[in-house]
Amino acid sequence: MNGEATVFAWMLNLALMLALAKIFEAVIVRLGLPRVVGYVSAGLVLAIIGFEIDVVSYAFALVGIIVMLFYAGLGETTKEFMRGLKKAGLVASGGVVGALASGLIAGLILGLPYSETLALSVAYSATSVSITVKTLEELGRIGSVESRVIVGAAVVDDVLGLSLISVMVGIAKGSLDPYSILGTTVLAFAFWAAIVVSSERMPKPLMKLSRWMKVEAFHLTVTFIILILLSYLAIYVKLSAILLAYALGLGLSSHYYLRRRIAAGIYPLVAIFTPLFFVYAGTLVDLEEVAGAFLTGAFIITASVILVFGFLSKILGCALTARLLGFDKKTSLIVGVGMVPRGEVMLVTAAMALELGIMSYHVYSALLTLIITSSIVVPIILKKIYAKV
Repeated sequence: MNGEATVFAWMLNLALMLALAKIFEAVIVRLGLPRVVGYVSAGLVLAIIGFEIDVVSYAFALVGIIVMLFYAGLGETTKEFMRGLKKAGLVASGGVVGALASGLIAGLILGLPYSETLALSVAYSATSVSITVKTLEELGRIGSVESRVIVGAAVVDDVLGLSLISVMVGIAKGSLDPYSILGTTVLAFAFWAAIVVSSERMPKPLMKLSRWMKVEAFHLTVTFIILILLSYLAIYVKLSAILLAYALGLGLSSHYYLRRRIAAGIYPLVAIFTPLFFVYAGTLVDLEEVAGAFLTGAFIITASVILVFGFLSKILGCALTARLLGFDKKTSLIVGVGMVPRGEVMLVTAAMALELGIMSYHVYSALLTLIITSSIVVPIILKKIYAKV
């Protein structure tokens, strides 16, 4: 019986994660803050008590973020998104340049060696916009100009980030291969574009097949199967699953009837499983390590510098680029702030640098602090910007 209890412990874990997420959501909303802050805070509490995410709970959390980005894609139109992709790409490039420059300056201030300065710069370049997208959805801004720019920039940022990680690993191992890096970048962009184009052509055959098969919830089921398969393929080729999920939603959004039916069917999954991902994101942070490191004066200086330049890297890099491209001050600021959150990609980059021996424990812990701070502060800032007339 004890064996069975262990096997099915994920049920209790899932119930605890969701219950805590909703309790914190209720409190946070009453305080006038975005819901996502409550979800991340629930994760931080679980991290404090030593809660560990099991494989099944992690799988449900991953489904949550995948369906959320797919749902966000359904709220777009391909023409509008593609029209703004060029500008979004330039915004992403501005953010990466800002990240590299900020990493260099922070490294010089802290007196870091060249290899660690490079690792810090690459870690800075990694954006995690899932928190921003959730906040924009809550504020009813999905489909807005700034929303399109942020998600479009995230697509480009994701691919550029892959290339930068390859550069970092290559330099650390003394085996940098420029042709391999260029090939990976081109392949990633081509794969993303192919998903958008092919999914645009999917609605008509899907409608014909549904009339022939007479299967219950056919459109929703088939779309969900394709969504999960695409997510698996993305992870297999080392791309972001959530951005391919957005690409699928974007392609399907061109067919109004199908988009409306699928959006209505998928939303309950978004409402139930998406909070789990943000709870999971909160539990990733080892608060005991961060708190222990804070006891040393040197770490406080390191963390302060890395926090300041972590925010400035994207706010200045992306906002200034957006302003130069003709966006107004408010939209540019929202884009800059929206690109600030860091998450799993930064964590992976920092962990790789730590394993390669090119990043110190203090810098790694400071980057963890940046993940916590950006996850909680950015939704609050965005809400305040929108509140101003």
